[in-house]
Amino acid sequence: MTEPIENINKEIACQINSSVNGSNSSERADLEIILELGSIGAGHAATSLSEVLQQPVNIEIPKIHTLPPHKLPGFYKLHDMPTTAVYMEVADSQCDILLLFEDSEAKKIAAMMAMVPSVEELEPAMEASAIQELANILIGSFLTAISDFTSIPLMPSTPQRIVDTFDAVIDNLLVKQSMVTDEAIIFDTHFKRAGTDANSILMLFPSPQLQNQLLQKSKELMGV
Repeated sequence: MTEPIENINKEIACQINSSVNGSNSSERADLEIILELGSIGAGHAATSLSEVLQQPVNIEIPKIHTLPPHKLPGFYKLHDMPTTAVYMEVADSQCDILLLFEDSEAKKIAAMMAMVPSVEELEPAMEASAIQELANILIGSFLTAISDFTSIPLMPSTPQRIVDTFDAVIDNLLVKQSMVTDEAIIFDTHFKRAGTDANSILMLFPSPQLQNQLLQKSKELMGV
């Protein structure tokens, strides 16, 4: 699943130079690079999931957002929505990651992973295991892309599954993140398999060190 660093950098540089051609905005260029990192990570994850499920899986990232962590509840306005989430922490606090699904969307994804015909046939233990396995594959692929891009080793912790309302899931993490970082990076992700699709939100909270590494690498690729 891991590509050589130079291959990923070449892929990103090609896509970014095309997408921001003619733009003088360094902030836009940096954001585009992060989006391409996410797209590459999603591509890796889709390949891995396709192998697990033995059928094509597509993962799209149509949108990316950056905003202060404390603004997340107001941005999504999903306050009391039943939510299934998986939390993973990167060693040495380089990055915290939260993968969130609306409860009904989580059941769709779990049914895909468990290869059962319908969500009604899912057992609770099967659903929990499937969601955690998905998080391992998806988050691992994102971290591989970022690690290869920055040359920083990023080793995630064991996934922790959380089931609660949207605000309750993110509240404790936001207390921590508001003290250590000014920005969260959020990818809206979309899963497709054999006519079935489901939506999720992937939140990354990179440390200032990791943000600086991404910024420096983006400048190198843009020739700044």
